[in-house]
Amino acid sequence: MLSKELQEKILKLVKKEPCLVQDISRHIGKSWVATEGYVERISKDTGLIRTKAFRKGTKGAVKVVYWNYSESVQDDEVKERLFQRIKLFSSKKEFDPLEIFQFAKDKRSNATVEFKSKRLSSKHHKNFLSFLKKADSELLCFSGNISWISIKEGNESALRIIEEFLKKRGVLKILCRIDIASMKNIRLLEPLMKKFPGQVEVRHSSQPVRGFIMDSKIARFKDEKKISDFKEGELSEDLYLFYELFDIDWVEWCKNVFWYLFRNSIGLQERVKVLDRLVF
Repeated sequence: MLSKELQEKILKLVKKEPCLVQDISRHIGKSWVATEGYVERISKDTGLIRTKAFRKGTKGAVKVVYWNYSESVQDDEVKERLFQRIKLFSSKKEFDPLEIFQFAKDKRSNATVEFKSKRLSSKHHKNFLSFLKKADSELLCFSGNISWISIKEGNESALRIIEEFLKKRGVLKILCRIDIASMKNIRLLEPLMKKFPGQVEVRHSSQPVRGFIMDSKIARFKDEKKISDFKEGELSEDLYLFYELFDIDWVEWCKNVFWYLFRNSIGLQERVKVLDRLVF
């Protein structure tokens, strides 16, 4: 049976370079006959790959599987447009994660809405802390002022969960604004930076995305809609939207965007030196 995971594994291999059916068979650990059936099914259902047979009718006949770029060009153009928007803008108001979520094909991907008037129920805090607990080895964070680090609910807290994550040798990378307003939250992380050297890194970047990429498996984004940002009558009350993407292709793209911004951002210590020069 062709599962979603098996299909993604085949597509990822073929996208790197053209392959023989035998190569794919060895890569996925399935028989040549079964693999050929999978390839034909993927080609028919998605149009993303094609096959071409050489030396038909001879003992040396081979079938090559290759990526159909004419079918994927639109997808690439969408990603490039979104990437340019993220590079260009700095405010969270200027980027809507729905623009990414709408393309997620994995059925596990989901979206939830919570009205601000019901925020005291702390439902979103519980959900967020539950999400953090699932982290195993890597957390990449797009943030504004790292306000999430101070979230507490009962006996649970984001800071405590992050500490347990780091004890497992997990790695936390954060992109955020490093300024006067955010230093209070960054100070909360400093004890963990000293306790787990090399596992936590914070860099300065004014970017519009708010969310996490966990273990290269899931991307979680947050968006906020305020009445004040809309025309009268368009929105009844302030609300929060949360998106979870399990689509591997888009999770990988989000990760690539993160590392691009991370490479081109300023380190914490360098930024703090600049802030220390400010005179009040």
